[in-house]
Amino acid sequence: MKAKKLFEYKLKGERNISSRRPLLIGNRLFVSFIFDKSGFVASKVICLNTDSFEQLWEYDYAYVINNLLVSSNQTVLVCSMGGKMMELNPKNGELMQTHEFEMDGNGASSQIVNNKVVVGGVQRTSVTNCYDLSSTQLKWSFDNGGHSYRPLIHDNKVFQCTERHINCLDFETGEPIWKATEERTYIFNPVAIDQIIIAAGHGLLNFYDSQNGELLHQIETGIRESIREIVVMDNFIYFGDSSGKCYCFKITSTPQVSSELIWEQQTDGGIESAPAFFKEDILFINDDKKLLSLNRVSGELNWTFNTKGEAGISGILVDGEDIYLSVGKGFAYKINEV
Repeated sequence: MKAKKLFEYKLKGERNISSRRPLLIGNRLFVSFIFDKSGFVASKVICLNTDSFEQLWEYDYAYVINNLLVSSNQTVLVCSMGGKMMELNPKNGELMQTHEFEMDGNGASSQIVNNKVVVGGVQRTSVTNCYDLSSTQLKWSFDNGGHSYRPLIHDNKVFQCTERHINCLDFETGEPIWKATEERTYIFNPVAIDQIIIAAGHGLLNFYDSQNGELLHQIETGIRESIREIVVMDNFIYFGDSSGKCYCFKITSTPQVSSELIWEQQTDGGIESAPAFFKEDILFINDDKKLLSLNRVSGELNWTFNTKGEAGISGILVDGEDIYLSVGKGFAYKINEV
């Protein structure tokens, strides 16, 4: 097997371009690019036809775009670092509504649950806010005391990593349920396996009881490199780190939580974005300008695809047989396997 490039797009006329994970609605691909503009940072959302990669429209924004979401009405929600979420018409990019999070700076948002979204503060903003897209009002606010990462909504709770802490909040009220601390490292974007919450940091992964915050288990990779994104399938977890190493662990939760290293593979560029599942493989994209397709069971490399920009915190989007990528230097791709 090998990868075949179907289409390539290049954003022109900008400098120091990075990207975020693309969004797909029907036959339209939405890609956000962030770049330097006259001494400041600006962004664009580009809409591409997936059948031709023709650019249909673009939306300009004079600050950082964190992530893209699809609303319950199939509109494009653009979460910006300026405490706003812009709602765009996917057909023409027209600004339909601006949602105000009432915060100066925020990171990437959670996924939408019950038409509500949660965002955490970054830089000098130290609150986590829950916003109701139906009523267009702030539902609750919690002061977490520092720079936060992407929240997770799971089992009617919010799990939010802030520097060396993880907070568990009630999703409906924002009231704190428990808090745990990791003294050795910052911890990042949590994920869930049933009633277990996993938060990774530099060279370690902590497994918490979602009900009370008890530390149930810990994995140490042996190298103090940042692990920012974890994906889960059944009782297996997959992740990469900033040294470029990819891992697969099997997790057992009865009678107590334990882990077994299934495989690891070294690549030549740091991995910051989330892996993605594709057929029987797991896809990683790295800062060596490569997309790698590894067998999920064995870790064996099946194929690679060379991009023209580093991955950074951009990402991979899989839709059936098709794989969409966005990377640095303003490139986006549609590829498949042949």
